[in-house]
Amino acid sequence: MTRFSIAGLAGSVALFACAQAFAQQATPDKAQASTPQSSYNATTSNNNSPPVNELAVIGQNLLDHGVSVSSSFTAEPAGNPVGGIRQGATYAGQVYFGLDLDLAKMINANDTYVHFAMVDRQGNQLSNVYIGSSIGPQEIYGIEAFHMAFLTLEHKFFDGRLDVEVGRSPANIAFLESPIYCHFMVNSTCGNPALIYFASNFSGFPSQSWGGDAKFWLTNKIYAHAGVWEVNPQDHADAYTFGVWNTSHATGAIMPFELGYATNFKNDDLPRHYAIGGWVDRSSYTSPLYAANGGYAALNGQPYATEFGRNGVWARFDQMVWRPDPHSNRGLTVFGVFMDALSGQPTMKQYYELGLLQQGTFAGRDNDTIGFVVNFENWSNYALNNVRLARASVGSFTAPQKTMTMMELNYGWQVAPAITFSPNVQAILNPDNLNQPTRASNTPSAFVIGFKLNVDLGIAAGIPVAPGVRNEPEQGVF
Repeated sequence: MTRFSIAGLAGSVALFACAQAFAQQATPDKAQASTPQSSYNATTSNNNSPPVNELAVIGQNLLDHGVSVSSSFTAEPAGNPVGGIRQGATYAGQVYFGLDLDLAKMINANDTYVHFAMVDRQGNQLSNVYIGSSIGPQEIYGIEAFHMAFLTLEHKFFDGRLDVEVGRSPANIAFLESPIYCHFMVNSTCGNPALIYFASNFSGFPSQSWGGDAKFWLTNKIYAHAGVWEVNPQDHADAYTFGVWNTSHATGAIMPFELGYATNFKNDDLPRHYAIGGWVDRSSYTSPLYAANGGYAALNGQPYATEFGRNGVWARFDQMVWRPDPHSNRGLTVFGVFMDALSGQPTMKQYYELGLLQQGTFAGRDNDTIGFVVNFENWSNYALNNVRLARASVGSFTAPQKTMTMMELNYGWQVAPAITFSPNVQAILNPDNLNQPTRASNTPSAFVIGFKLNVDLGIAAGIPVAPGVRNEPEQGVF
């Protein structure tokens, strides 16, 4: 049985088990009254009655008892007809299954929730096979296995002003995230700005470790946010379906933080988000240049040294700048990110990003989007010197490119409420050779064509989902 089948089976079994646990508690009258509208038609005994979606009845019954089920499928094929090491195409995909429990409805524990998710990822990253760059055009790639993404306990204090969540989770679904970023497929933007993975041990979906975060709203628009996560290299291994829960192999911890100003359509005609933050990484990592016994690893062939501790800062924003109708969410948003690695031996030194996202494109297409993003990855002198020395060891003195530029233009077509199809074109200018340091020459810039298809299986089946539950099917990881 393939991993794809296992993920689908796991979701079906979980849904069936929950349904069996609660189905008998609903009376026929209550079930009929709470049935959501759906395009799914099931026959009924009374031809004069509206069709009943049995899955929606089950889903609403679960929701009434505090159980919210969500699932999605994402596919991202991409190819490079021009540039790279050679031309070709790959596919990356994911099946996501999530379960959110409202403990107020289940055991009278008010403002307390349990969040759980599993993913099954398949395929390969185009950059691994054909382009050679260390960042690729498909964000859904990473840990190609059936894997737990998170299992956390959340509690809200002081009427929701303080939100605390702890358990097994990746740091990137709490920090440096935005619903804007994953309108794009390129992995330098979605799920997070790329530098964080080249200058710290920040964990990315679906790689989870012990940790948690607390977010406190100082006012209804200003917040302070801080967290801490264990760093354990074994948590990134495909072989461990549920991660490694013991801490014997942990090498330290990473602590991200952020202070921000954020509004929404309820309290701002032009919603905006401005934030400054950073990270303190007190864990071990591999030097990108030096050997364990001294000297340069690229020259003496010795293992790379183990170092400790890296810090950095970021500033980011998104601002809606045009909204033609105050009664609609249609409009144009500008967003940007700056990141700088301040200490240690980072592989990437600085990152710049600027993008545009237009929601509402043509008449009657209020939920379609057009997006453009460009970002610049400035490699550190440690990484560049390693490539120089590795090339010199094979007789090449070609200087490596200091900056890689990645950009994407896409159209997000909402085919149906549950289906979004987003064709895109991408350019990867000056692809890095960090993963192939002995390559004698620089890799030609690549032109990429691809698309992202996302199907919300719960919406397609008419299953209701509680507002505000965690559903993160598209977070990327390198």
